[in-house]
Amino acid sequence: MAATLNPKAFPFSSEITCPGCQHSITLYDQAGCEAVVCPQCRSYLLFNDAGRPYVEQKIHLLKFKPVMPLGTTGTLKGVEYKLIAYLEKKEGATRYEWREYMLYNYAKGYAFLSEYDGHWSLIAGASFYPDLAKVNSIYGNEAEYDGNTYLKYNAYSPVITAMIGEFDWDIFSEKLRAKEFIDPPYMLTSEENIKKYVTDWYLGEYLEEAEIAAAFNIPVESFPEKIGIGANQPSKHKARWLAAYKISGVAALVFLLVQLAVIWLRPEKVLLSDTYALAMPPPVQDTSKHVRTAIDSLKNSAAQAPVDSLNAFTPDANGNYEFKPFKTPTFTIPDGPVPLEFELNSEVDNNWLSATVELVSEKDNQTWSISKDIEYYHGYEDGESWSEGSYTQTVLLSEIPAGKYHINIYPYAGTRYVSSLAIKVTESVTLWRNVLVTLLLLCLYPLYCWYRMRKFETDRWMNSDFSPYQKDDE
Repeated sequence: MAATLNPKAFPFSSEITCPGCQHSITLYDQAGCEAVVCPQCRSYLLFNDAGRPYVEQKIHLLKFKPVMPLGTTGTLKGVEYKLIAYLEKKEGATRYEWREYMLYNYAKGYAFLSEYDGHWSLIAGASFYPDLAKVNSIYGNEAEYDGNTYLKYNAYSPVITAMIGEFDWDIFSEKLRAKEFIDPPYMLTSEENIKKYVTDWYLGEYLEEAEIAAAFNIPVESFPEKIGIGANQPSKHKARWLAAYKISGVAALVFLLVQLAVIWLRPEKVLLSDTYALAMPPPVQDTSKHVRTAIDSLKNSAAQAPVDSLNAFTPDANGNYEFKPFKTPTFTIPDGPVPLEFELNSEVDNNWLSATVELVSEKDNQTWSISKDIEYYHGYEDGESWSEGSYTQTVLLSEIPAGKYHINIYPYAGTRYVSSLAIKVTESVTLWRNVLVTLLLLCLYPLYCWYRMRKFETDRWMNSDFSPYQKDDE
């Protein structure tokens, strides 16, 4: 027999008597029924050629309470259904068990509401999805359907542990091998009938309890609590990641275009570039009579002493040598405010040079002061050469108004043997560091969404022997 298909309405229900306990059993599709379970004595009944039921075997008691009774009707995804059977299954000899609610539609046949750990899917076959005949299984690890790729999630042999209701085939005697492929919120399932060597494909879609409760007018509180992540449960983090990276990508592109426009409209311009010789300040003259007498005495008694010994410069209290400060020529910032880059360069050798640079407005004497240290050291150790430091340092000042400016420079060093200091001033420099920081900030939320999405997916695949994340984790 097969399910009665009548495009107008559900068939009228009828009654039969259980030959095992004489209990009255309601059939919702008697013409299509081939097997039924007595709810009183749990006898699994088949029908002989005369249409009379007989006891084939006994069925175990239900372990779980169904969320809706047999005969419940409702409209789900625009299709009218009547619940005619409920099954409890498990995966071979494992602890994994789930529930299936067999739904009957008078125009299309059977569909199933499958529930595992509180996660629900509506599953139907070729009578609902004719294109299932076009499913392409690739090396057993992937399946393609309707332009989408499904990844293999599970492979098992389902075993019925308990059931009630009616069926249009001898469901208890069939032996199946099943494979599940997921592309959340969808799942493709192939069921291979071992006895008949026939494989049927089914398409499942993840559903929330509220949608099922509303469809069949049952309280949502009666549904089992969700545990973990469902095999084909959609990820809200994936939706956020897709939206975030698109929005952030557009924002980053707009930001870069604006930066390029600014660079084109206000290109970099060198306002000052020169090298200045460093000189020590003149020695401080001691005018006291006692000191003059001492110097005259030294001149008379040590005529052959080196001249430098008389003009030697002494370091300050910190052992540093202060050079004579100098002033640069005037330069002009035609349009402002603009960022200015100061580049200082000195050929120090196993030495250091520090300079305080004051930018002075010749209009109102407003000053901007910066300090930079230049140091470079090198040598040999254990037969290998080494070096550290740099001859060049840069510093940025932002929002400098238009006008005429000069620079006062106050240099000092660790020794007096530093000959020169070069300085270059450039306006409208592109602050690439700020550009990079802005781009990184634009990436933070998408990266967070990606992390949450990946965490969700790795948790989803923890119960699968075919996880694509196993190699990454190893």
